[in-house]
Amino acid sequence: MSTDTTPPPPSPEGDPLARQLLSHAQMISRLRRDLDELAHEAVDTAAGLAARIDDLETTGNTSSIAASSTAWCWRNLGPKGRDELWRQLTDWVGWLRARYPLARTIPTCWAEHPEVVEELTALWLAWQQAYEDNDPPLTAAADWHDRWLPGVLHRLQHGAFAIECSTQHRPRPAASYGPPTPDLGPDADLDPELASAGAGPSAPRAGA
Repeated sequence: MSTDTTPPPPSPEGDPLARQLLSHAQMISRLRRDLDELAHEAVDTAAGLAARIDDLETTGNTSSIAASSTAWCWRNLGPKGRDELWRQLTDWVGWLRARYPLARTIPTCWAEHPEVVEELTALWLAWQQAYEDNDPPLTAAADWHDRWLPGVLHRLQHGAFAIECSTQHRPRPAASYGPPTPDLGPDADLDPELASAGAGPSAPRAGA
């Protein structure tokens, strides 16, 4: 009867090389799991970026002119620019009057007052800078509420720009405004009623 005399493999506990090999094998296994997780995360991230790029490409050509803060001047806008700015301004003013208790301070006839149109345009641009710029200061929204909004509301209630139209429209006397200057090319097709007052573009009035 033959007897197997082959010595058993050394135990890892008693062999430093075996312990090192076992440690390396465990490390490789952990690295493989980590790489698999990173691969899944990379795929998810790439899919998310692709979706965002698709959204930007889809909306990029139709995005509004208010997508970034831009200084707008009614005096220098052409017909298309005036129409687009008027559309966006009236939409924003409607939102503002519904969001804040300003239905009396900013009455529905605000569009009949050219100085109020200018005030609200400036206020809207400041709002865009605070809320829609890519990297606004953290205090920008607070500054808008603390400085720009109260300033406009104060001027609409006090001083030369004050209006008293909380219950009905009260137009200012025509003599309050000077005649429009002849070099205002973009103003050539103004609404006749507003042109005499040097007002904004020919467009539907809020509340009409």
